Amino acid sequence: MGNSSTTHSKKYSPSKSNIWLNCPLSTLLNDGSGEEISPQAEFGTQCHELSSALINKSLKLIDYENESKPVEELIKELDMYSPEMQEIADGYADFVVNTFEFEKTRSGEKPLIIIEQLLKMDFDEDAKGTLDCGIISSMNGGTLTVIDLKTGRIPVYTFDDETKMFNSQLGIYALYFYKAYKDLYPIKKVRLIVYQPVISNTNEYEMDIDDLLVFEAMVLRPAVIRTKEENPEANPGKHCRYCSANAVCSKRAEVNLEITQEMNKAFNLLTDKEIEEILPKLDEFIKYAEDLKKHVLKKAIDGHKWNGFKLVYGKGSRKIVNEDAVIKICKSLEIDPYVESKVAGITELTKRLGKERFNSLIAPHLEMQTGSLSLVPDEDPRKEAEIIKEGDK
Repeated sequence: MGNSSTTHSKKYSPSKSNIWLNCPLSTLLNDGSGEEISPQAEFGTQCHELSSALINKSLKLIDYENESKPVEELIKELDMYSPEMQEIADGYADFVVNTFEFEKTRSGEKPLIIIEQLLKMDFDEDAKGTLDCGIISSMNGGTLTVIDLKTGRIPVYTFDDETKMFNSQLGIYALYFYKAYKDLYPIKKVRLIVYQPVISNTNEYEMDIDDLLVFEAMVLRPAVIRTKEENPEANPGKHCRYCSANAVCSKRAEVNLEITQEMNKAFNLLTDKEIEEILPKLDEFIKYAEDLKKHVLKKAIDGHKWNGFKLVYGKGSRKIVNEDAVIKICKSLEIDPYVESKVAGITELTKRLGKERFNSLIAPHLEMQTGSLSLVPDEDPRKEAEIIKEGDK
């Protein structure tokens, strides 16, 4: 299927804006030239194609730039198509259509809607990206809505409570969607929406258009200027984990290795204050170590020899390669070659029964299991866990 890299900027991709807005050097190290497309990313790309076709069909939209194909024909071309992809695409299409109808009903007028539209940004000739869905209605003097479909399992939010900043990817899309149509449609309000069905995460953030224009003047354009300086500065942080150069950046290595110097005592001798100063840095240090190991292993597989190290295989497992022969042998010995059947998982049962029947018949027999405990900063949006000790019961 189509490669999304052809419709996205290499240096200034909106999806990677959290990196280059924070680290000027990243545009030199992270230009996308040698980046491989992961199966997860390709799944997302194909899911967006299917979703687009479903929305166009439901709303009878015409794509004048690309040749529209019937949904059934498109599905045959999607080499990663699966029931999960269909469920995600159906849910997202319904969400977009319902949002469109909601804006139409509350404004009393048919809104403008665009699906999978390429937006070019004026801060660099290479800057561009594809907006999943944009809607402009006349509500509240003009409301611009951006909806972004996420198919991954890492939670994505429209607003970061820690930085007190809205999602920069959606913000850039909203800004250039606004610029493309501001002469035709007045805009007063902006809504950013993330639709992430695989982890039941749908959230939104609303702001005035002035907030978006302040972001452009005070954050976006100054950040781009810093990336174009003769010796752009490196600024390590949480954003490094998404940078393709995260294992070879010397500044990131320098900052993370400083942690080992802070941990110059045995753990039980560190004071609470010392531990509290180290805690916020540990996750990034662990991620840096993992990224470095991944980089080292990849180079070794590609033929690089690391002094004092060698490649070995982990413990293998045996696998039956001819099931028919095994079944025949077992039956000849009057031995049952099959294992006992077990109840299908929740996702599979939902597919078989449909959401409505599953919720009415099966849901009463489900119980939410508590996840494992982890220590996070107070700014984390999740509710604090209540620990009940044995003596308190």
